[in-house]
Amino acid sequence: MTYHGHIQNGVAVLDTPVPLPDGTLVRIEIERMDSAFWSNKSIDELAKEQGVQPCADPSELAGDWPPEESIDDLMAFVREVRR
Repeated sequence: MTYHGHIQNGVAVLDTPVPLPDGTLVRIEIERMDSAFWSNKSIDELAKEQGVQPCADPSELAGDWPPEESIDDLMAFVREVRR
């Protein structure tokens, strides 16, 4: 017998109900479906599909330490947890 289904939250879910009692041993074979998900896409294709625009100013990517946070407190914490 062959039943079709999908994985949902890490659990195999059959597309149609099957009268099998709990605890029934089954074997699951993964069938790779022909899907656009599995196709290789270029960076440009992915960016267009996701609506991502290129960064015009690289300084926008730079992070900074929040003025209300003490870098010294962070370093002391890191040293303490590494002991």
